[in-house]
Parts: sequence; structure tokens; C-alpha cells
Amino acid sequence: MKKYQLSDYHQKALNDYGLDDTWPDGVLINAKKIEDQFLDDKHRLEDFPFVTIDGEDAKDFDDAIFCSQNDDGFHLKVAIADVSFYVKPDTPIDKEASKRTTSVYFIRKVVPMLPENLSNVLCSLQPKKRRRALCVEINFDKQGIIKDYKFDRGIIKSAARLTYNEVEGYMNNSSVPDDSFRESLQASFILFNQLLKQRTQRGALDFKIAEPTLKIDRDENVIDVIDRSRLTSHKLIEEFMLAANIVAADFLEKNCKKGIFRVHGSPESIKIDRLSQTLKRRSINWQGGIEDIQNLPFFLERIQNRKDASILNTLILQAMQRAEYTTENIGHFGLKYKKYTHFTSPIRRYPDLLVHRLIIATLSNEAVEDQELQGLLEYCSAQEKSAEFASKQVIQNLLCEYAANFKGKSFKGFITGVKDFGLFVDVPKLFTSGLLHVNDLPNDYYRYNARNYSLEGKRRGNKFSLGDEINIYIGDVRELEGKISLYY
Repeated sequence: MKKYQLSDYHQKALNDYGLDDTWPDGVLINAKKIEDQFLDDKHRLEDFPFVTIDGEDAKDFDDAIFCSQNDDGFHLKVAIADVSFYVKPDTPIDKEASKRTTSVYFIRKVVPMLPENLSNVLCSLQPKKRRRALCVEINFDKQGIIKDYKFDRGIIKSAARLTYNEVEGYMNNSSVPDDSFRESLQASFILFNQLLKQRTQRGALDFKIAEPTLKIDRDENVIDVIDRSRLTSHKLIEEFMLAANIVAADFLEKNCKKGIFRVHGSPESIKIDRLSQTLKRRSINWQGGIEDIQNLPFFLERIQNRKDASILNTLILQAMQRAEYTTENIGHFGLKYKKYTHFTSPIRRYPDLLVHRLIIATLSNEAVEDQELQGLLEYCSAQEKSAEFASKQVIQNLLCEYAANFKGKSFKGFITGVKDFGLFVDVPKLFTSGLLHVNDLPNDYYRYNARNYSLEGKRRGNKFSLGDEINIYIGDVRELEGKISLYY
């Protein structure tokens, strides 16, 4: 008999991070009243066979693409759900959305930023249905470098709702069965390859970290955990959304007194020093100088065949700063962009909705009130972090359930954290980590070395350092707390 239901984990995560999955009655009433009366006139964007590409379980389709190739290069249209048409500033729905700021994605549960009548129906770019969109049209040269762009508010009718797996099959077989969007997808594949080359040339970071896919039966038991595969089709959509985001950032910088940017600062020196010391203990000579930091993509590529590659990627990622929203553009270190924003997901991210409002106001020559914008963006960054941690907490709860099946079993692990009270050890085969308390280490008097991030035995000379490989056993498991005790 299971100790806990999935709903127990959901509720604890919501409570722990101050998130709310209930809707005020007034918001739901307002959302149900919203209907759309489209004009009889056909909009020019309806002539193009846009397609959406999402996961099998997706319901909120907020982006659709169309691509063509010509003698000068490529033309890409990225249509994004025009949420701002329905969600007006200071309305009950807007106030609730600005409170939530993001949708929260749990296993088998979504806490949406907008009521479902909007997120899954009116705003969702469903196939064969007229939907309002804010479209950015981008012209690329033959090498995939952006030449120019323009924004247009209008109506689209998606030709098809495709899944990542379907598009992956089309890419592998070099064929698209549907005539209506065949040429568009084939042009997309060619443009995507050019954008990948551009990504490599500019030196964007690409971390390869194992992420779990949990297989859960009808009784909510975790029956297996496997490494999540990242398909090429995922990367295609990612590259197209990146292109849309950087031209949106460029538009804001050129046209708005105060823009909205997604920034990622350079790593702090103290974290780089810590990383350098850790890598040296792994027999990797990396000094962490300016040149080393700028060449991190090549370093990540160099270590990818090591057996501890995933752990090393994790340690390097831990040395990075978090990306955040702000009105001050400082660029994006990880993506290697001088300007970047979030434009492509207004159904599930409030900053994207704000970006849409700024673009539309500029196109309409309307004034924008922005006195409290920076404070709102800081709140959005904080809420994003809470939503991310809540989602990870539920995954950890389930991973603990799975790990409980292996009590007393031995596994290889890597030390990813060192404190005076013990070691945090990542167990790759179980896709989780646990605490090895100092009292469960070989009998000795251990001194915590804060400089070297290690526990050092004073009598017997035992030493446990950040990044070391270590054999451990699974001990007590507390599923609801998401904690695993290990022993040596």
C-alpha cells in the first residue's frame, strides 16, 4: 500500500512555495464570459500553413511556425497567441495572472497562469480554427543570419497540430506526408541546421545533464526511471523561438524607453574559483580565467565522453548565475546574445504578455505606463524560481519512492555538496541524491575544509571532496520530505 498519493506531493509543493491552484470566483466568471467574434474578412496570415509542434499531452499551443526558402535565404514566420487581446491590464484576470506570473507544471497536473477557457481554448492555436496571433516575420540570409524582421497582429489558422515525435520521424525519413505543410517543414529543417551552426560559432552553452523520465502506472507507482531524450525536433523549435525572442528584444531596445529583458550575468569569481579547484581534483586543468570562461562550450564538448560527464556538467551549471527578468539589458551569458527577452509563451509566462503589450502599444503609437515595471519583473523572477523548485520537488518525491525499492543496495555516486555535517551524493542510476551524514563515514574525526570543499579525517587521513566518486548504500527514505539517507 502506497504511503502517499501524487496529490499529496502536489499539495505539499504548492504549500511549501506559496503557490495557489484555486481560482477566485470572479476570475472564473469573467473568463467564461469571454467570447470572440472574428471579422468575416480573411487576414493575410491565414494563407500560410502554420503548424504547431508540441508534446503529446500539450493543450496550450502558444506558438506556430511557417518557413520558406528563397534565392536570398529563408523567411520564417513565428505566430504567438495574442493573449493581450483577451487579457487587458488591471482586469480581474490580469490581476490574477500578475499574481501567479507563470504556469506550474507538475507530473499529471498543471496549475495554469490563465483560466482554461483562455489557456486551452481561446488563446490556444488549435488546428483548423481561426486564432488571434502576434506574428513576427524574420528574413535570414543563406547562413541563417538575421537580416530584418517585422511584427504584425492578425489571425492565423493552424494547418496541423504536430508532435515532437512526428516531426522527428519526418526529419529522420527526409519526408513529410502532408502536402499542405511539406515545403514549410522541409525549409524549416534546412534553416534549423544553419541556426545550429550559428549557435556553435557564437559559443552558446549547451549543458548535457541527465534528466529523469518517470514511468508511472495507473496506481501512481513509479515502475521505472529512464534518461529523458532530447529530440532534434525539440532543438528545432527552440532555435526558432530563440530567433523570435532576440528580434523582440531588439524591437524593445530600439522603440521603448524601458524594455523587458531576460538577462544572464557572467559567473561570479568566487564560484569560478570553487569550480576550478573541484575540476583540478578531478585531474582536469581548468584555471577559470577570462579565456577559459569564454571557451566553456568547447570545454563542455571536451569532457562529454567522461563517465562523470553529467556530474561535471552539473557542477559547472551550479557555478552559473540564474537568468532573470529586468529592464536593464546586460546580455545573456549562456546563450551568448547581446540582447534577449521572452516573447513566445504569453499563455504561461507573464513577462511574455508584458512584452506583447509593449510591442503592440508601439505598433499602435500608444503610451505605456511603466513606473513599477522593474519591481514587477523582480517578482516574476522570484515566482519563476518558486514554480521551478515546486515542480522539481514533486519529481524528487517520486524518485524517493522509487529509491525506496533499493534499500540496502549499493550504488556508485558522486559528491555534489560538502558541509560540516556530511556529504550530498548524486546517485546517477537513480537520478537523485541523498545525504551521507558525517557520523556514517569511516570512523574518524572529520574537519570541514571550506576552502577545498572537503571533509578530512584527522586520524586516518580519509578525505572526501567535491566531485569525488564514492560507493554508497541506500538507507532510510522519507518520500514526502524528498530525502534519502545514505550510508558508506
